[in-house]
Amino acid sequence: MCYNIVMDQQTIYVSPPFYPEPVAQSALPPRQRRRLGRISRTALYLLVFGSLFCGLLYPLAMRGYDMRTASLAAALPDYSQMVPPTPWAVGRPLKIEIPSLGMSLAVTDGTYDAATKTWTVSQDKTHFDTSSTLPNSRSGNTFIYGHATNAVFGPLLKIQPEATAIITTDSGFVFTYKLTHHQVVDPSDTSVLTYSGPSRLMLQTCTGPTLSEYRQLFYFNYIDHRRV
Repeated sequence: MCYNIVMDQQTIYVSPPFYPEPVAQSALPPRQRRRLGRISRTALYLLVFGSLFCGLLYPLAMRGYDMRTASLAAALPDYSQMVPPTPWAVGRPLKIEIPSLGMSLAVTDGTYDAATKTWTVSQDKTHFDTSSTLPNSRSGNTFIYGHATNAVFGPLLKIQPEATAIITTDSGFVFTYKLTHHQVVDPSDTSVLTYSGPSRLMLQTCTGPTLSEYRQLFYFNYIDHRRV
């Protein structure tokens, strides 16, 4: 079937659009109808079982999960009672004070010269061994030494048990230590410099008949610190 359209003395033949008629299910071959039926039943079964799982089995599974989670949570420690760690404080020593001796001395850096086997010393100051640990609130040995003169560490020979030492640092922290014990060692004994443990302060000065034969060491445990 065609339509005649006349344009400028010319005849154009146009065919009408073709619309295929829908195929009814009954027109499908038996094999395809059976396959379509199986697919429909499978979809229905999945829908039914999915509804049952969501409505019955899933809540039961979640209840068991909640019970296991609760038991694990009950086994955890009570963190609400834990004390937070003390913030780390550290600084280079500038001044040492021992109130019971009326001592207040400047602290400068000191080093050991292996070639001459001598330490940096001063007539009116103490020295911080830069190879030792900076004063801090955690660990290590802070080593400060000085001459056994009245102007420096001579008064240490009269210190009493549990005396306190106060170290002021360049970072604004002030550390407090308490004397625990002291000992006399040979100048060649370097084992005292290999300490590993909680923060402590070790002071050294000379001792002996002429105040030069031995070294007397004073050990102070770290107590606390504050910022000024």
